[in-house]
Amino acid sequence: MVVLNDKDVRQKTGVILEQKSNLMGEETGMDKKWTLHVENFAKIKSADVTIAPLMCFVGDNNSGKSYLMSILWGILTLGKDIFPKKPSEAKAYKQCESWLKEHLNTETALTDDAIDLYITWFNELLSTQKKALVKKIFNYEVEIEKLKITHYERNHPIKMVWDASASRYSVTGGYIKFPEVEAANREELLRMNAYICWNLLMEGIAAPWYTPVVKGRRNGEPIYLPASRTGFMLTYAQLIENSLQISFSPELQDNTSTLTLPYVDFLQLITKFEINKKDSKKYAKIIEYIEKQMTKGNLSVKKDMMPVIKYQPEGSEKELPLYVASSIVSEISPLLLVLKSGINFNAMIIEEPEAHLHPELQQKMARLLINMMNLGIPVWITTHSDTILQHINNMMKLKNHVRSSELQKEYGYRKEDLLSREDVQMYQFVPDNNGKTHLEALEATKYGFVVPTFNNALEKIVEEVYAFQED
Repeated sequence: MVVLNDKDVRQKTGVILEQKSNLMGEETGMDKKWTLHVENFAKIKSADVTIAPLMCFVGDNNSGKSYLMSILWGILTLGKDIFPKKPSEAKAYKQCESWLKEHLNTETALTDDAIDLYITWFNELLSTQKKALVKKIFNYEVEIEKLKITHYERNHPIKMVWDASASRYSVTGGYIKFPEVEAANREELLRMNAYICWNLLMEGIAAPWYTPVVKGRRNGEPIYLPASRTGFMLTYAQLIENSLQISFSPELQDNTSTLTLPYVDFLQLITKFEINKKDSKKYAKIIEYIEKQMTKGNLSVKKDMMPVIKYQPEGSEKELPLYVASSIVSEISPLLLVLKSGINFNAMIIEEPEAHLHPELQQKMARLLINMMNLGIPVWITTHSDTILQHINNMMKLKNHVRSSELQKEYGYRKEDLLSREDVQMYQFVPDNNGKTHLEALEATKYGFVVPTFNNALEKIVEEVYAFQED
């Protein structure tokens, strides 16, 4: 139980309640940004989400945070499936086809007008297939009226180039490269158009258009760590075994999965866990930070029919099964093992990263999420933690502080711990009187983001503190 005296109240209310307006940065940390617009989707009346290197969803329970994050994940993961297999006669596609035919074998900058052609085509595909896409993501028919991409922007221009010596399509830096062609038929034009469209929207945040399978490992797909990951980590063997029985037993064919696709994907991710020191070098500092500052021990994986995960506490020579380890170990094990396995992913989505964590560890979790973002991995979270959000505010303030270098040394922070305002988007789900919610972008000043959902609850608690104090 926390007891607040008058001094505690002033300090606590001064943390978040002093924040009030907004100054948008000119760039995000990614090379592109776009906004996902949805209307009448499940509980959500309307939402406009502009992707960013670090994105946070806050709001009441059952307000739609996981729904919206799941559909973002679904578009990045399944978006390639909505492209047609044969050349289309639709107007939006024919305009892309005509533009490409005019620019074959010619180095060409993709102007805003040209990019708009491809965004319009993608939106038409989303519109006609949104119900099927949503059903695939949620394993259930969820209401959705509108789904589209808007407000596309790039930090740097992109060109289409042609190479006589090239044998395949490629994308690098500010170029989309194709082999030179003498004459392209409609099937070839479709393949090139789909490649252009996908890379304009998804390059660097989703899997590449052509995704080679290397020893069954993932190649760039975004990772989704669900809120119930501890339960999955303790029961994955049984869950996967049951799934295989349903797949191969004729008498069980009528059974359908009761999991959404992000959860199924998470189970499949667990089967890829291993220890890969070579491919995990990129995350060496974060791995060390987790094991020394959070789990206080090492996680190992033995590859069998399914991974066997063991935890070795620091100072001990004994390895423990995951189910007898502390909840912090099982909770953070998926993130740690993703990094230790060297799994290739281009974005990380985490529901409630604060789950099972003491406030001190919540702050450390926020620190490692910022570290991941500063390595170039977009990190998108849903959260109920004012501690995580306050740390985000603190790191934005520290970066711009007149004594930043001095304070970094004093409090043990480094460059990779700091955060630019333009790299962050924060959204709150706001309920209406009809049981629906809409999404609001939260404001920020030099003090950080205003978070009404936390402020309102805190004000109520503070009011009770004063009311219940004896004279």
